Amino acid sequence: MNYAEMDTIESGLRFKTLGELVVETTGVTLHIESTNVHVHEVVIVEGDFQGTKYMHNLDYAQSL
Repeated sequence: MNYAEMDTIESGLRFKTLGELVVETTGVTLHIESTNVHVHEVVIVEGDFQGTKYMHNLDYAQSL
């Protein structure tokens, strides 16, 4: 799926990042004009940094 082309995403979807973090979408999306991609806000749901939010290109994460 091309998440970088999606201008919206539902909250609560879980992914595993390339760095092995398990994250969950919050429903917030940001368009990066310089590269013409959409990134989506995620929150880390497991581990030391649980609760930390950041923007992520979900094309580089595995859907769980």
